[in-house]
Amino acid sequence: MRWPFVARVTALLSLLATSVLGCGSLPDSAMAVLHEADSFQVFALEPEHGEEPPPGVETFHGYQVLAKGDVAHPKAREHIIDIVNAGVRKGGTQAKCFNPRHGVHTVRGGHTVDIVICYECSALEVVEDGRSTTLPTGDVQADLDEAFRAAGVIRPTGR
Repeated sequence: MRWPFVARVTALLSLLATSVLGCGSLPDSAMAVLHEADSFQVFALEPEHGEEPPPGVETFHGYQVLAKGDVAHPKAREHIIDIVNAGVRKGGTQAKCFNPRHGVHTVRGGHTVDIVICYECSALEVVEDGRSTTLPTGDVQADLDEAFRAAGVIRPTGR
């Protein structure tokens, strides 16, 4: 049976809307590492990606680390994962800039998943064992800031 023209167009528009407006999620492979991580760290990042930082200054994917913390409690980890994934489900229109202020680093059995997040630009980068994927994200920054503060990661004033 052939689909009528209107049904085909409606299905196509629905698929396009889903890819543009979100309704996605972090990759399943990344979620597996995030949920069962042996170590789970969060970072407040300096978004300016100018000159090379001075020797001895810690960086995360090229961005200076302003504050960091280990997240040991499983519920706190799940809360952070849920917030990041909620942003991906919201989706957004990615800007051409990338000025991340948040980072997540997880390791499970030798596999790493890093997430570098820029809510200003509506984009996040998922780096799985060195392979990078960029996804659109909605603005859930206030919720993530609060979760980071609960983990002891507080951005220095004025940054």
